[in-house]
Amino acid sequence: MATLTQSIVIDAPVKTVFDLALDIGNVWKVKDVALVDINLEPGGVGTSASIWSHFLGFHLAGKAVYTEVVPEQKIVIEVHFFAENPTWTFTFEPEGSGTKLTLTGEWHVGAPLVGKPLETMMVKEHEPFADEILHNLQKQAESLATV
Repeated sequence: MATLTQSIVIDAPVKTVFDLALDIGNVWKVKDVALVDINLEPGGVGTSASIWSHFLGFHLAGKAVYTEVVPEQKIVIEVHFFAENPTWTFTFEPEGSGTKLTLTGEWHVGAPLVGKPLETMMVKEHEPFADEILHNLQKQAESLATV
């Protein structure tokens, strides 16, 4: 298994950041990714969306599902693509008057010999993606906190 972890401090209360992240449409606002068929479930568990993207010129279609939600503490999202099935975990902690938001992505490729190198490649490839998710949530939350 390979892991990517990034954190950001957001100048907004935990509740504000958490409530934004409960809506997958707010989370996956990243370049070259489109969400369709968004289904928001009360409490978060079961929230899902189809994801469209591309890699090396190939169209990718997948699904993201919220599998665990602990109010104002944690959201776990499982993503399923043809050859990639990362789990993304968001954790929310008070930091002064704001929120420390940590995003952890985990990959496990069960292929002998090539699994570990592929996992390492997936982590490296997703660093800008994780950074963009965190900064987009920061921008959204801080704009709400100043209203």
